Amino acid sequence: MRSLVALDSVDLRTLACPWCGRVPQGATFGWKAVRDGAVVGVLAAAPASELGGPYPQGAVVVVQAWVRREDVRELIGTQLVHRAAAALTTRGVSCLVAPGTFGVPDCRHLPGAFLDKLGFTESVAGRQWRIDLRRTLRVPEAVRGVADLVGRLVRPARPAPANRSGRPGS
Repeated sequence: MRSLVALDSVDLRTLACPWCGRVPQGATFGWKAVRDGAVVGVLAAAPASELGGPYPQGAVVVVQAWVRREDVRELIGTQLVHRAAAALTTRGVSCLVAPGTFGVPDCRHLPGAFLDKLGFTESVAGRQWRIDLRRTLRVPEAVRGVADLVGRLVRPARPAPANRSGRPGS
């Protein structure tokens, strides 16, 4: 079983991409997928304001993302992006930006087709994708409460409790 865990300051300095050996330079936060004590994937990011460059105001930029070779195709990258989007949405971030490519991807340039499938739109042709977090669906507690109520209503009713007085006919 794997879990998604926030990157700490040591991770940001030492977790190197298994494909190229680079650490997530410039990243200030992120998440890692861990299975049996081993890191199997990483998504490291930073506020656009700290990186400079042609990014929308209030955006967060993916600085590095990777999944170990033997764990590719297990949806780990998808789960990391979903975790990032969910966390950033609650923090009021406007959008998540990811450098990408339709060519040969690496940990700093994600596959364009992968980003497209996750709902990112190409914002700089063949170089940069983004997903507007202000337009993503939020599931507030009220909706969860309604879903729980509906679940209770469609369950079969419990039988009436048995007579507990111990006297027949009471």
